[in-house]
Amino acid sequence: MSVPPKPGFIDAHIHVWPESGDRAKPSRYTAEDHFAIAEPAGVTRTVLIQPGMFRVDNSYMLNAVRTHPGVFSAVAVVDADAAELERTVDELHGQGVRGFRISARKDKPWSEWEGMQRLWGIAGKRGISMCPLINPDAFPWVAALCETHPETTVAIDHLGRVGATGAILDSEVRALCGLARFPRVHVKVSAFYALGKKAAPYTDLVPMIRQVFETFGPRRLMWGSDAPYQAQPPHNYAAAVTLVREYLRFASREDREWMLGKTAERVFFFA
Repeated sequence: MSVPPKPGFIDAHIHVWPESGDRAKPSRYTAEDHFAIAEPAGVTRTVLIQPGMFRVDNSYMLNAVRTHPGVFSAVAVVDADAAELERTVDELHGQGVRGFRISARKDKPWSEWEGMQRLWGIAGKRGISMCPLINPDAFPWVAALCETHPETTVAIDHLGRVGATGAILDSEVRALCGLARFPRVHVKVSAFYALGKKAAPYTDLVPMIRQVFETFGPRRLMWGSDAPYQAQPPHNYAAAVTLVREYLRFASREDREWMLGKTAERVFFFA
């Protein structure tokens, strides 16, 4: 039996993990830890992203999905080179996975990686999104796979990390916007703590966000915090929501509704 969602925002990007010692900072970030800071900010649903430290062991994240029905969707990590990839994808889909996180590799572009080609094809047939965690130099890799797999939905993490070095380069913003020519590409407007000046209220990011907004439109943008990292001092969770709610003055109320929930709902919360 499906659980009707509570009204509120959707955070399209957080990570959870149990007590991990020195493997991560903070050493723990559970669903309950997240609720404590998300609910006061008006966030009622969330997309969980598999932390890299657990690799393809998605079990902790998926347990959170089961424990809180209707609250979480999940983006998993899989071994694209596994012989039984299609069966694994179907099993994860049945457990609430609606996306796969992928990263660039140093030895070859994705277009030359047979496993990645298979994963994009399988995901496209299942309606599951590909979620690239990449730097701007990998935008051509995304474009090449979008050409080959136009049916596959894509959600690029953290504005493609434009501005991660501190400088927001016009050439990189234009390259990100160039991916809008593929109608199934979406962008996560997320991880403000890690981009540009890296200081609240993050208004230095507004010109870039506006350019991306004007190119993709609000129905292809989704807000995400990247908690728990966004919640670590001197940053805080509420400031990430506030940037979209109060400082994107070019966006209408309806536009912000798409960015703060409707887009993520359409892409990640489906049966």
